[in-house]
Amino acid sequence: MPISKKSDGWYWGSKGPFATKQKAIDVGRATHASGFKEEEMPEQSAITFASYMLHSITCAHILHLKTKSYAAHIALGEYYEQVEDLIDAWIESYQGKYGVIEKYDDSFEQHDDALQYMRMMSDWLQTIRKVLPADTELQNILDEIAALIDRTIYKLSRFQ
Repeated sequence: MPISKKSDGWYWGSKGPFATKQKAIDVGRATHASGFKEEEMPEQSAITFASYMLHSITCAHILHLKTKSYAAHIALGEYYEQVEDLIDAWIESYQGKYGVIEKYDDSFEQHDDALQYMRMMSDWLQTIRKVLPADTELQNILDEIAALIDRTIYKLSRFQ
């Protein structure tokens, strides 16, 4: 589930408020580690996934522009350029099989720590993919997205 900031604090999905963003992230990780499974309708899962991944392009682009690290600048640039094509392919494939997504989620949260953000994306992707359609063509694109996130984490953690 996505992390969001509201007027009364930080939330992990609908859980919160928490005093800090890190606390919301920690709660999410602990919840998943204890076996939590998201209970969503398949169509809502696809909308959540598509929206969050589209937002990740903007988040990564903002982090790319704000970083003082040349290595992070390059790694984040590669991420947002490549993930755009991958999410576009996933959405088009999904829509070809299940119908057009008519409305996307419009919540958007900026992030300040690129490595923490990409690790959160990795955790989130592993969770949400369990409730997305199991069609191999869609899961293969998810594998490519997961590999891109993993490569970005490697570059951010190794070359900063």
